[in-house]
Parts: sequence; C-alpha cells; structure tokens
Amino acid sequence: MQPDKTTPVFRIIVLFVALLLAACSQGTDVGSPTAVPATPALPTRTPLPTMTTTPTATHTTTPTATFTATPTATSTPTATPTATAVPLTTSGNPRAAILSSPAPQPGARCGLVDTLDFPIDPPDAARVSRGGGDFGVFRSRYDKYHAGEDWGGPAGQPNLGTAVYSIGHGLVTYAEPEGWNRDKGVVIIQHTFADGRSFYSFYGHLDPPSVVLQAGNCVARGQQVGNIGQPRTSPHLHFEIRTHLPYTPGPGYWPEDPTTAGWLPPSATIWQERLAASPGVQWTRPSATQLIGQVDDETVAVLADGQVVGLNMVNGRVRWRYALADDRRLESAAVPGSAAVLGSAALDATQPLLYLANQFGQVTAVTPPDGQHSFTTRWEVDVDVTGLPTLLPLPGGGVLLLARQQMVAFSGDGGELWRAELPARPFRWTTTADKLVITTNDAAAGLWTIDQSGATAWPTPGGHPALVDGQIWVYAANGVYRLHEPTGAADWLLALPGGLLPDGAIVARPDGGVLLAHRDLYDHRLIALDGSGRVQWERSLRGIDTGEVSLLAGNGRLYLLNQTTNDSRSELTLYALDTAAAHLTRLLVGGSRAPLPAATWATPAGDLLMINVGGGHLVAINPFFALESVSP
Repeated sequence: MQPDKTTPVFRIIVLFVALLLAACSQGTDVGSPTAVPATPALPTRTPLPTMTTTPTATHTTTPTATFTATPTATSTPTATPTATAVPLTTSGNPRAAILSSPAPQPGARCGLVDTLDFPIDPPDAARVSRGGGDFGVFRSRYDKYHAGEDWGGPAGQPNLGTAVYSIGHGLVTYAEPEGWNRDKGVVIIQHTFADGRSFYSFYGHLDPPSVVLQAGNCVARGQQVGNIGQPRTSPHLHFEIRTHLPYTPGPGYWPEDPTTAGWLPPSATIWQERLAASPGVQWTRPSATQLIGQVDDETVAVLADGQVVGLNMVNGRVRWRYALADDRRLESAAVPGSAAVLGSAALDATQPLLYLANQFGQVTAVTPPDGQHSFTTRWEVDVDVTGLPTLLPLPGGGVLLLARQQMVAFSGDGGELWRAELPARPFRWTTTADKLVITTNDAAAGLWTIDQSGATAWPTPGGHPALVDGQIWVYAANGVYRLHEPTGAADWLLALPGGLLPDGAIVARPDGGVLLAHRDLYDHRLIALDGSGRVQWERSLRGIDTGEVSLLAGNGRLYLLNQTTNDSRSELTLYALDTAAAHLTRLLVGGSRAPLPAATWATPAGDLLMINVGGGHLVAINPFFALESVSP
C-alpha cells in the first residue's frame, strides 16, 4: 500500500527530511514543481498583417551564452515570523448555495437535479480508494470494454454490505432484486436537468434483499438504493451513467469504446455536472494539460489530448485544432515510422506565431488561423537535446526551448540565437517586460534572467519568482529576496524557517507588496509583506485541509487555490482572499477520480478565471458572481 501523502504525519516526516537537506545545501530546499502553478494574466497582442510562408529555417551554430557573475546579497533580512500564527477565518459554501429539495416539475415529476453526489460514501467519496478509474478499460477475459466503474467500500471496511446511494434526485425506471441473475440486483434511476437533458444512473451487483425500491418510485439525492452484494466475482458495485437502456440491465461491457454507444464516464460526469451547477461557472469542458496563451480578444489556446486547441473564452467552444501527428514531415528521423506527439507549445510575444515542440526535439512555427487563413507553417528545425522539451516565449519575440538543463533560444524567423546549460533543473519561471526569469534548485545560482542576447545568473537561491512593481522578487526556502538590476545585487528581505518550496507560493498584491504561502515544520501560513519586505500580517492555514497551495491575482483581487491529492482522487478549492481582513471565502470546489495534479493550472481571462483541474475539467468562473452567491 502506498503512503497517504495528505496525512499530517507524512507531511511532518517530509518536512523533517527537507530541513536536513536544506542544512546540507546552505538552506535551499530542492523541490519539484508545485502541482498548481498560478499563471500570470494572459497578454493580448495587436494583430499583425497576415504573413506568407517562408522556407524551413537553417540551423546555425552559435556560441555558448556567457553567464555574468554577480555579487552576493549583503542586506540584513527582517525577523522570521512567529512559529505559529493566528488562523485565517473562512466562509462560503458553494454547494449549499445550489442545494434544493426535489419538487415535481413539468416533465420531471420527481424533481430536477440540483447537483450530483457519488454512489458510495456521499457526497465526495473521500474515503473510497477503489472507484472511478476503470471506465472504458479493455478486459481480455470478456474481450470487451468496461461500460461502467467498479466501486468498493470506504477504506478499512468490507465491500460486502456497503450502502449504495442515489447520485441525484430522480425517477426509478427499473428495480429488480435478481436483475442480473447470478450477478445480483440492479436499480436504474432517471435524472432530469433544468435544461431538459436527462440520463440514467445504474447500480449493479446489489444484495437482493436490499433492493426494496420499485419502478415509478421517486428518490432524492443521497437516498439509499441498496447494499453491495455478492456477484460471481468479489463484492463490488458496478456503476454506470448512460443515455439509453432505461428498462433493462444491459451488458456491462461493450465491443468498442462505450462512449460511442450511449455510455458516459461516470465519475467525470458527476464532477462535470457539479462544476456546471456551481455559482458563477460560465462553462466547463474536458481538462487541458497546458495553457498556451491568448491568441486574440476572443480566443485562448490550450494543449489538450496532444493537440493545440483554440477555445472561445466566452463559451468554451472549440474554434480550431492543430495536431502535429497529422503532419507526416514530423515523423522521427531517429525512430522511423513513429508518430510525433506534441509535448509543449508557446505563443510569440510580438506576432501571431505559434511554436510547437514534439518529443523528438523538433520545433515548428505556424501562424494560427485568423478567420480568413488556415494554419501556415513558417519554419521547423531539429534540435539536438535530451529530454522532453518545454517552450517558453521570449519577451521581444522568439522562443526558448528547455530540455532538462539545456536551453536553446530561437528568433521569430527560426534562427538559433544561443544555447547554454543551467547548473540544475528548472524549477519555476515568469516573465517581465523585457526578460524571462527562470529559477533552479541550485543554491549558488538559483535564478537566471534570459533575453535574446543570453542568460545572466543572480546570487539568490532558487524558488518562486514574482514581478512586483517592476522588480523581480524571489520566495526561496530560506526567505524572500529582491533583485536590484542596476547593481547586480540581491537584497535578502525576509528570513524564513526552511520549508517545502513545492507547497509554497508568492504573488504581487494589487495594493502593493507581496503575499506568501509558506509551509515549514511549525505551520502552513499566509504572510503579507509591504513593498519594502516588512511583515504586515500573517495567518495560519490551520483548519483547512491544505495540500499544494497556489496564489493568483486577477481583476484587482487575490485568490488562493488549494489542491489535495492521493492515489485515487484529487480536490481543488478556489478561495477569494480579503487581504484587509485576512479572510478566505470558498468559491468553487472541483476534483477528479483520475488525478493528474501536475496538469492543474489557473489564470485570469478577462473578467473570468480559467481553472484547470488536472485529470478533470477546465472551468471558466466569474468570481464576482460566485462571491455574491456564497457570501452571507
């Protein structure tokens, strides 16, 4: 059994080990990137005239970038915060804002769905480890694909006899104690939504004596429909959501992808409907692994399912798609016949140009569609690097390719500007008006500023960079630094007890100064600093089930995102932060039963916040409307 990484004991052990490592490396914690990166506001570029196709760029050899030595920090930091702080106050319950009792409606005599719960351990199935991960899985013993999910009981309890509950208000269309014969009882419930849609939830392998419902009964969300029985296999619940077969159990398996024949992925559907019903949510769609940027006033580009997808920011609809695998020119020369897979993408900072990179180190530049013209390939180059690539836009135009510790910079026309190697793996990055800022986990040279001419090292440990009133600040394991570019110095503003950098964050406050989220051996807290680095207040996050925390600024407000993850589920909570009152208001809760925490991100987009739950859904929410709905 894998250890539960969300338990306090596990976190204390990890913090203790991190402190020992920090002591051995001059106070710098070597951490992996946080799962919830808060992305700066999306830049909007002025459209340029349509460009014509140019020949493939020639890869030229360029000198290695020269790194400039910089002096060490000399300032004396302010005092370390107290070991523990006064807890933050919290309010807001987006779930409570939408709950309603079932009442007969035209076309829905058992009432409309308000929200959906999970069938075991409702509402959230927080204690259930088996459930939500095997829809559509091919099983050779049946030579077919699983049309549902197999669910067990809460951890530490036997599956046999576990109570099973209706996921929402609805009408029982089928209920038979021996509906599946040797595989036991079946209940099917129709759920109708306010927009007229409906689907059916299916509960199979129920213990026959526990099936007391009858067709025509009304049930409420959370009402028990039976207990897990003993089928031919080990006891479990076979759970489906489907749009057909309301009056018969059905096969349980299907010869092809079940989504092509009327089945929906159950857990993903529950989360999608929960999010869509939440206050302030404008649209939802399947998860995207990477935010690329804003193409124009109406379109944002994301990376999803190996494709670049242009989304309408107002309604979330797909405007266009682009896939490298469709271009035969991008097959691997090293592995003939193998398809290229898009691994990273970036938008040029000065012109409508989209950079794409695959796993073979091939970089392609294309112009995105503009309503009159389709995609046009501008250039493509092969880059001799090792490791999966990441593309970052260079201020002033061009793109930087990162692969492990290697860096290669290209101009907008495909010419190689320079290449160099970082002393350690990249940790975080952000941009200023004229520089790309990259931090590493190196204690001596943990931060680098990069432009089209090369890279410059700075005398700070690695950490989380932030742009504050035109200056670069760094939240490191041992404190907060501010770079002074005219002199090449770094001021150490605040000393902190060493902690886990992946659990920390920094953001510039709209009213000046910064806000930190810092976890150390003593506490997990928010710390507000003024523009000179002095502590204004600090509040503990005790009482909140904190995991990986991110801070986000948008539309003149600050937001906190908290993601808790284990092997079977993740949950992401969005809070609005009142810095004057040091108060959090819960606005949104999303999650996944197939978590990919590293693919979680958030960014402002006009009046909205776009929040991607890794392994779950991409959501656009109006935070002001949500705040009004959940506030007392």
